[in-house]
Order: sequence, then structure tokens, then C-alpha cells
Amino acid sequence: MILKDILLAASSGILLVLTFPQFDLEILSWVALIPWLWSIKQKSPPQAAFLGFVAGFTFFAGLLYWIYNVLTEYGHLPGWISIFFLVVLIAYLALYFSFFAFLLRWVADKIDLPETFFAPPLWVSLEYIRGILLSGFPWELLGYSQFQTLPMVQIADITGVYGVSFIILLTNVALYRFALTLTDRDWKSAGKEILVPGMIIALCGSYGLWKLSDLDQKAKAGRLYGVALIQGNIRQDVKWEPHFQEETLKIYSSLTLQAKVPRIDLVIWPETATPFFFQNPSPLQSRILELAHQVQAPLLFGAPAFERQGSRINYFNSAFLISPEKKILGRYDKIHLVPFGEYAPFSGILGFTRDIIGAIGDFTSGPEIRNLSLPWGNFGVLICYEAIFPDLTRQFVDQGARFLVNITNDAWFGKTSAPYQHLSMVTLRAVENRVPIARAANTGISALIDSSGRVVRSTGLFTREVLCGKIDVNKSSTFYTQWGDLFSYCCLGITFLLCLFAYFKRG
Repeated sequence: MILKDILLAASSGILLVLTFPQFDLEILSWVALIPWLWSIKQKSPPQAAFLGFVAGFTFFAGLLYWIYNVLTEYGHLPGWISIFFLVVLIAYLALYFSFFAFLLRWVADKIDLPETFFAPPLWVSLEYIRGILLSGFPWELLGYSQFQTLPMVQIADITGVYGVSFIILLTNVALYRFALTLTDRDWKSAGKEILVPGMIIALCGSYGLWKLSDLDQKAKAGRLYGVALIQGNIRQDVKWEPHFQEETLKIYSSLTLQAKVPRIDLVIWPETATPFFFQNPSPLQSRILELAHQVQAPLLFGAPAFERQGSRINYFNSAFLISPEKKILGRYDKIHLVPFGEYAPFSGILGFTRDIIGAIGDFTSGPEIRNLSLPWGNFGVLICYEAIFPDLTRQFVDQGARFLVNITNDAWFGKTSAPYQHLSMVTLRAVENRVPIARAANTGISALIDSSGRVVRSTGLFTREVLCGKIDVNKSSTFYTQWGDLFSYCCLGITFLLCLFAYFKRG
């Protein structure tokens, strides 16, 4: 192993970073992994694992740099501690690249099998595991790089985002194998290496073009409903100050009254838009109820909530829906909380984790999937981080949601690429389940997303805006909604069987 191999692996990490927001050079994802694959050619599994770690560390360092800003600016941690936690997270995520390279070379040493057959399911298997292990962190899986290339992501209504990752990985490996055969002047094998992957990619692209055309036709016949997204742009450092509650409510009330569409069927405020316990009777509660009556539209907003259980009080990150008749129509409590942001992992064993995050780590996970109801359809609410989890999202739709709402507070991210990354992942939830999504963010980016994953309208970042538009509420269902991550399970099965076969063939 020489310096050239390390540089090749690192260059793949850099190219991958460029495929995601805000660079958005998504075309690079189709070739980004080739230098890394070339670097591990004919390497031993441990050497390949090291080069995989280099590629992964480079990629995640460039992708997740903004976590330092979150920890220092809002977590109030010293710089060196923030760097330590960031490096630990990046190193953990880089291990998935390391495992991929190790297993790819290990199986290749045992079985005479082209990488085009084993690498794509192996990659998907590791992405799926990353999304569920240790609470899960499926941030910017490879498939999300194509969120603006609509024909290539439509396959997600069958496979989930993992299918898009599969196609991208297959392309990279096929081109790598094609380059190898040309280098070896094996002209006969060159055609075979590119033919089958090329047919699969062409089929997926054709399916995407057909699906987009079909969705456009259905949209013309659908019924539209007006929504108003209110982006208050409340500074994070003053949001929870008691003396600023009145000003916060004035901002949201004023913006809501500015909403202008022929008919507003739903007004949406962001996550924790009301920094007080709405469920407690108070003048602030009365003003919000009166506002819904004044605009004659249901109002959905984020607010903290609590429940008493004996001597214990459980706190929730919640969304409330109220009617124009001043009634509370429903409440959803966030299920998938942010580790170290909304709760302290392993606090029973490692007490210092609660000291690190302070009082904001006291939230309790909501008890169940719970859709909210309007006369024109049920809908699911995804609070912030929940929108990056495909299976959690599909459960709302599987239980009857006809559209989705994502309320979030991305002020934590500052003026980094993170808000753009967050939005890119939300678009795939629309494709997977064929439902529109209305997204209200405190500081942006608020957006209306149609069922093809297209961002129809969006706001700026750190602006105070009202975004009005219409969504097409449909009744369709998808294979992914009904069957979930069946494609990923198949990839896990193929990976396990091939590794098992390689293990028993070691002699």
C-alpha cells in the first residue's frame, strides 16, 4: 500500500461530498467511488479496510462539519470537546466504508465472483444497518445525492432510497470493472461487464420517466388544497427566553394573517413554534385559539407538552392541531428523538451524557404512530429528525395518511449546508409513499414537495416568510408503503449468504 492508494481513497471521499448539497454536483456520484475501488484492487482485506476508512473519514468530515457549529454555538461546549465528539462520530461512520472494503476483498479472495454482483447488495446492507444501529443515523445515504435527478429516484416507491443507492453503486462498480478490462485489453469481457448493469440502469431510468408522466396526468385530475407555511425565523438564543414569548407569538400571528390564497385549508407553524406549554390554559393559549378562528383555518404548530405519571413528569416534543372552532383536534408526540439533543443515550450507565446536553435532554419518546385528521384527509406529522427515517415515515402513510407535514427547527445548523441536506432527504419520503409534503422550518428551508419528490416552492434560509401554495392529496399506495424495506432485507440476505459461503470455502 502506497501514498497513491491513500490519495485515491481520499479523492473518492471528496468527490462524494461534492455530490451533496450545497455543491449539488450529483452527476459525480456515478463515478465518485471508482478511485477508491481502484485503490483496493488486489489489496488484502485489512489493507482494503484501512483505505475504506480513509474514504469514509474524508467523506463524513466534509459532509458533517456543521456538527461542530451545533456543539459550540448551541451546545456551548468548548471547541476541543466539540472536535472530539465530531471526530468520534466521523470515525464511527467511516467504519461502514471500512467494513464494505474489507468484506468486498475478503469475499473476492474466497469466491470467484465479480464485484458487480456482490458490492451493490453489500453497500445497501451497510446503509440499512447504519440507519437502525444505535438509534440510527441514515444521514445522506448515497441515494439522496440524486434528489434533483427525478427520473432516477422514482424507483424509490418500490425499493425505498436504498434502491437508488444500489443503482449508483452498481454503476460505479460496472465502470470500474469496465476500466479494468480495458486496461487488461480483455475486449471480450469488457462488453459483459457493462451490458447487464447498463440494462438495469436503463430500466430504472425508463421507469422513472414513465412514472413522472403518469404522476403529471393524475395531478391534473386531482383536488387541490391550500396550505400556508409560516417561517418565523426566531433566533435560537432567544427562543426560550420567557420575556420573548410575547414577541414570538406576535411574529407568528402577524405572518399568519398575511397568508393569501383563495382558500386556506391548513396553516402550519414549525417545530416548537410556541415556546411554552400550550396545553396549560393561559392568555397565550387563548390568543392562538382565537387566531385559528380569525383565519378560519385549522392550525398545526409545534410546542412542548407534558404528562404526569405519579411523581414523575414526562416531557414531549409535540405537534398540536386546533380547529377554527377553537378546539384541540389532536396531538402527536415525537417518537424518534435526537440522541444528545433531546435525550441522553446510556445515561443510566454513563451519567456524564446527561451533563453534556443539560436540560434539553429530558424529552420522552412518544408512545405510537398517530395521524391527525382533517375533513379532507388524515395526515402524518414528522417532527424534524424523524423525516430522515424511511420506515418510520411509511408507517404514517400505511396507517392512512394522505399527505405528510414536516415541522422542524433547523436554526441549530446555522448558515451551513445542513439545512439543504435535510431538505434533500425529505424529498425522498414523498417519492417512497407518493404523497405530497408540506415542510415548515423555523429558519428555513420551508417547502412544498409534490409526490414525485419535486420541490415545487421553497423559502430562503434565515428569512421571515409566508409560503402559500396548494397540495394534491391522493389516495394511491406504493409497494414500499405496503411492504417496507423488503428490498433491503433481500440485500441483507444475499450479503449474509455470500459471506457464509465464503467462510466455509476458506479452506
